[in-house]
Amino acid sequence: MACGCGLAGTVRPVTSPGVVDRVYTPRVLAVFAATALYFSVGGLSFPVLPRLVEQELGGSKADIGLAFGVFAIGMLLVRPFAGWLLDRVGRRPVMLGGSLGVAVLQLLHVPAADTGELWVLLIVRVLTGAASSAMYLSQATVATELPNPEHRDRVFALFSTTVLVGFAVGQVVGEMVMQAHGFAWAFAVSAAFAGSSTIVSLALPETRPVDAVPAASVSDLFHPAAVRIGIVNLLVFVGFMGFNAFIADYAEEFDIDDARWLLLTYSLTVMAMRVASAKVFMRVPRRALATFAHGTVVAGALLLATADGVSQLYVAAFVIAVGMAWNVPLLILIAVDSATDAERSRAVATVTTFGDLANSAGTLALGFVAESVGYDGMYVVVAGSALAALVLIRSPFMAATRGLHVRPTGAAV
Repeated sequence: MACGCGLAGTVRPVTSPGVVDRVYTPRVLAVFAATALYFSVGGLSFPVLPRLVEQELGGSKADIGLAFGVFAIGMLLVRPFAGWLLDRVGRRPVMLGGSLGVAVLQLLHVPAADTGELWVLLIVRVLTGAASSAMYLSQATVATELPNPEHRDRVFALFSTTVLVGFAVGQVVGEMVMQAHGFAWAFAVSAAFAGSSTIVSLALPETRPVDAVPAASVSDLFHPAAVRIGIVNLLVFVGFMGFNAFIADYAEEFDIDDARWLLLTYSLTVMAMRVASAKVFMRVPRRALATFAHGTVVAGALLLATADGVSQLYVAAFVIAVGMAWNVPLLILIAVDSATDAERSRAVATVTTFGDLANSAGTLALGFVAESVGYDGMYVVVAGSALAALVLIRSPFMAATRGLHVRPTGAAV
């Protein structure tokens, strides 16, 4: 695949006659690498941050929820405006600035906890969320713009898999470094992941379309067709944080000290499902895929709620991962195909903003639910939220969403 660059520096894939159209170009692979490195930071936080809150600050289940929830509040505050910024200054500058910010902020986690004040750590978490929001939105948008439209499903499916590669690496490395060398070294490794992502991102081109127009008003920051998709994403994404943010603490009730193996089970399962999704997305109608995914999240959450032993925890981790695997890439593709080329960044920003709502308000609420009625009750709430998403995706609420009805490219005619 060759790339023709316009006067504005916009990269547009061009395929010459007689030339094989490559799907996974070096630039696409660079996006994958930068994304995996960034999400290693997020993966590291899942086993390490709850212990930092508990051991250094004497925090509760609700405090763990706060530490993860305010991170998402930072993402939520920035996400809609990040879409405007992508169209105003470009994808590449936002990506580089976000990754540098994340790297610096990782080094501030332990000093913040050393103050003995939870609110100091929460400020660091909010700022980290803001930087992360800009970084991920730019990566996700570039991943939809680098490939030719006919390859977008395949590339974005694999892009979403690299997220899990990062999570898996961060979870295992983070807990091992924490146990061997302490919190300071763990967050230093986290900063190294983010810094490496910055270096890799330097190899990426600017992909902003020449006809991209920044939003003129606050109402324009949200893509109207993507709002309904975002609501579904919010309801399902509660399950993502319900598992990843709290499983390390929940596992201790079953005398499991190495939560990384539960987290790794989740990540590897999602990874395998997303590798398969490259072909499945081209063959199976999107409504059917969403029904399967959301129904499986319900089943996984109920297994967590009723777990009575270590083996059931691992089964539950596998089942909820199967359901969560296709949710985000599927809903983002539906949003992208419901928008024009010039509206893509707004559509992606809208869907992911609702995910941030789930991460912030949802995680905060789950922490207080767990504190009040225990983790079994909390996972019943997670199951109910995913069930509501399943009802919506099958209802007239989504009937007018164009991207939901795109014919699979590999379907029989």
